[in-house]
Amino acid sequence: MPDTGLDARGVDYGAGTGTRGHARCRALLDAAAALFVEKGYAGTSLSDVLRLAGGSRTTLYAHFGDKDGLFRAMMEEHCARVLDGMAPDALALDAPAGSISEQVADPEERLVRIALHIMHALTEPQTTAILRTLISEGARIPDLVETFVRVGPERTRERMAGCLRELEALGRIRVADPDTAAQAFCGMVTGNLLMERLILPDRPVDTPAVEAYVRACVRLFLRGAAPPPSAS
Repeated sequence: MPDTGLDARGVDYGAGTGTRGHARCRALLDAAAALFVEKGYAGTSLSDVLRLAGGSRTTLYAHFGDKDGLFRAMMEEHCARVLDGMAPDALALDAPAGSISEQVADPEERLVRIALHIMHALTEPQTTAILRTLISEGARIPDLVETFVRVGPERTRERMAGCLRELEALGRIRVADPDTAAQAFCGMVTGNLLMERLILPDRPVDTPAVEAYVRACVRLFLRGAAPPPSAS
């Protein structure tokens, strides 16, 4: 696939691209994302993208190759943005000055914020469009599916495992296998909502119910289902 000029966050279009080239690529990506959400992958043509974004096929082909390449760049940028939102400083942006370290060291608060961020990402129309495209087109573009798994779910679990290791190093939790625990946590908080978004993408999201579910999952994850020590 041709080099898109994008870094991990999708903010740099490569040496020599220049400000105008950056703006053109940005417009193409934004237009593609909007059209994939509105019309689906199969219903979106490169002519549609160029009509909405402007520019030329030469520019599109030079930076993205074809529609698959444009979708890949949009998908990778979206996944990178979701991962960026799991960083400790991103999770505590609304915290008073000087309190970030306390918040990220509190296991329940940190895991709730991470889980809510993941759940919010699942409700974004762009996420639904990506997942449904990968399901419908996966047999034709298996390498794209593998790329998504690597830059999306796998990196999310890696980031989650890193969070658990940090909390263990601070003495706030005990986890024998952070990688397995991260996989279990991600599956527990996303399973129901992910299925609903795939089969009922237009159903309104009950945000208070999602938050209550997330908090219940975090409590169960941290404390388990064992009876208290005093119980016989």
